[in-house]
Amino acid sequence: MLNGKDRPYACEFQIGTIYFMGQNNEVLATSTANGQPVSLPKSKAISHTTNSSGGSLFYNVSIDFRRVNTPSFATSTYRLTRASITDPISPGETTVVDSTIAVSPNLPPPYIRPNRVMFKLQLNYAVSANQPPFLVAPIQLLMLENPVTYAKMTKPTYHHDRDRVEAWRTMQVSVNFSK
Repeated sequence: MLNGKDRPYACEFQIGTIYFMGQNNEVLATSTANGQPVSLPKSKAISHTTNSSGGSLFYNVSIDFRRVNTPSFATSTYRLTRASITDPISPGETTVVDSTIAVSPNLPPPYIRPNRVMFKLQLNYAVSANQPPFLVAPIQLLMLENPVTYAKMTKPTYHHDRDRVEAWRTMQVSVNFSK
């Protein structure tokens, strides 16, 4: 946990690689550890919308994760959430990406490929006179949650969302608007 103490329930998962993909599902960048920079070329976005103040770029994201412990509390589905800050402490600071992730409660043999979940990432950007485009609140954190365990780890004892989830990854996402 962030305070240096052991979590009362062992984390169920470990996130392996996060793949950021563009057109034709080509891999544009990967994240394999916390805090890594992830730079995506604007021209490779799978789609793009614009308006008078900026626009949105869309990329596919694929997350590989592996079960490392059996669940402390049974659940039929897990949640993937994201945040534009690295240490959310209130529910309003996170967004549910997928709440229907089904994972076997059993530990897999080592030769079985990891679990994979995919989603479409929207990166909003703004433009202003005499300024280059810039991202507005880009994604910085992905978390995989067991909703039952998450609910049992209440505040104020477990103040940080990262302490309450089964696995998480921080990253520094940017877009190269000239590529």
